[in-house]
Amino acid sequence: MFAIAWEYLTGRALAKRFDDQTRAEWPPHPDRVFQALVAAWGESGQTSEGKAALEWLERLPPPTLAAPEATHRDVVSAFVPANDIECPLSAKSSFEREIEKTRGLASKKGKDANAAAAKRARELIAGAMNLLPARSGARSERHFPSVLVQTAHCALVWSQNSTEDARTALAALCRNVTHVGHSSSLVRMWVEDQPPAPNYVPAAGAHAVSLRVPGPGRLGRLIEAYANGGPEWKRPPWARQQGYARVQSRQREHAQGVFGDDWIVLRYDKGAAFGLTQGPAVAEALRKTLIKAADDCAEAKMLISGHMPEGKYMETPHVAFVPLGDVGHEYADGHLMGVALAMPRSLTYEQRDACLQALVAAGNSEGRIRLVFGPAGDLTLKSEEREVPPRALRPESWCQTAIRWASATPIALDRLPPRARGNHDAWAAEQIGLACERIGLPRPDSVRILPVSRFSGAPTCREFPPLTRRTDGGPRWHVHADMVFAEPIHGPVLLGAGRYRGYGLCKPLLSEREE
Repeated sequence: MFAIAWEYLTGRALAKRFDDQTRAEWPPHPDRVFQALVAAWGESGQTSEGKAALEWLERLPPPTLAAPEATHRDVVSAFVPANDIECPLSAKSSFEREIEKTRGLASKKGKDANAAAAKRARELIAGAMNLLPARSGARSERHFPSVLVQTAHCALVWSQNSTEDARTALAALCRNVTHVGHSSSLVRMWVEDQPPAPNYVPAAGAHAVSLRVPGPGRLGRLIEAYANGGPEWKRPPWARQQGYARVQSRQREHAQGVFGDDWIVLRYDKGAAFGLTQGPAVAEALRKTLIKAADDCAEAKMLISGHMPEGKYMETPHVAFVPLGDVGHEYADGHLMGVALAMPRSLTYEQRDACLQALVAAGNSEGRIRLVFGPAGDLTLKSEEREVPPRALRPESWCQTAIRWASATPIALDRLPPRARGNHDAWAAEQIGLACERIGLPRPDSVRILPVSRFSGAPTCREFPPLTRRTDGGPRWHVHADMVFAEPIHGPVLLGAGRYRGYGLCKPLLSEREE
């Protein structure tokens, strides 16, 4: 276990919500703490040891969070002078350059030249004086929302153990952190061996709070944003969102399958437009690209491909590639919006890190991964880091806790139906029950076999390309299903023979009408 803890020295935390500048952010987002560490690294010499430790930290799964109860204070607002007014003489030239131009006019002989120099000097002085906040007539309203947290400690806790080098480097960075959030939110930060019990855990569901967490490549994007400073500076992109649930609200753990809910989501960036029916082809192209990128790491290659070094199929869970489409709302049209990597919960940190290294290696300098499909064109994927991603690209949309689930992509059954004629729905329902057990879930109480999905925009069984059998190359039987479990289960739910390649993706069905 590894933890970073901090306390607010004034008992007050000031940080604004990204979607409402008049409301305080609480609990603190893990990415905000990561940015404080990056700032400390940048201000303390940018050591190679510190950079390596931050890169190690950003590749860890989302941490649990210990944050005390906070009391929201009345929002303080103030009208402050604007301090970014440009000099009217020249927005592109420096103040010293304008002085040199004025001196050049003054050095010329003649009455007109002297008059022009004097006029320019007066304009220069007036423009410079107007830059002072006290002389500016403009006033901007600013809000300072904050919460009272007293002196209780906060902590980010990871289940993985740190290396000695990473621990030493991060401890040094923690000592240089002065604030988290606003500069008035003064903190003391350290590496903690015995952190408090977490009260926020990574989860998904209707009652989960969405927090920003760092991910692979986050440090590089923050460095790039800082290097591009100046008049054209823009804020760095938002980190990816992760759902968190309060421990108190989870009375007990729900059943969960072999796959984790901390998906790595890649969104469609540009290129040919594909539908969800082409999702398996896109997933397979991404899989092959990552296998090639992981050629130097046998373990990553095995986990991504699903094959042992000698060529046999793995009998243990490995990485699943999940195409994400626009389904489940009134205007859904089923177009492909991205691909997620769902990793088994049983992976060690080293195994997960090896897979993420392959993902980073597969991208270009901007983190984009290009997939080529011959005459059909090509498309580019990139990490989903937008402030508010579309619902289909949020892991919590697919990984909630629910009793009722329905398939968004057809489930490819492991076996062929019996030769005897008749209604095979009961047999297919039995196969789906077995598929649930194969991924560590209980059998559903009831299974309804359908030719179409319960979610609008999702492809029908006939529209989806058939998944072929390994033995004779024949097509597998595809079905859609509506499943009801005896107790709530926690997603993701990936069922059937093609669960690693885009088939059998299920989504919570929260009501008779699709959500």
